[in-house]
Amino acid sequence: MIAADGPPRGSGERRPLPVPGSLAELRGGLDGIVCMPARLFWLGPDPRSVRWDLSDRRRRRDFYEIVLVKGTLEDICAFVNGPELAALWDEMYLPPWVREAWRPLVEPGDVAA
Repeated sequence: MIAADGPPRGSGERRPLPVPGSLAELRGGLDGIVCMPARLFWLGPDPRSVRWDLSDRRRRRDFYEIVLVKGTLEDICAFVNGPELAALWDEMYLPPWVREAWRPLVEPGDVAA
């Protein structure tokens, strides 16, 4: 795991941002209906009632965005698919510190020639 710093908290602390060592560690599914753990996504009185259809590319992108920002390493490895993350990368809306932490993993060939 690569531990990058997340956004500053009120006291100036930064929380570790979990990033696996390789995209191969990300083994999430690409289809099916899933529920996100309430600690990652809270909406209304019953967050478990929110269903994410991973066969819909836009919903999968939205799901990945939340997991990358709020998830643990275990969440990320279980819910995100490595090759699909790379395919969705340019379409994702991520905070700068998340994008910066993940860039070496997702864009390894992005080097000036």
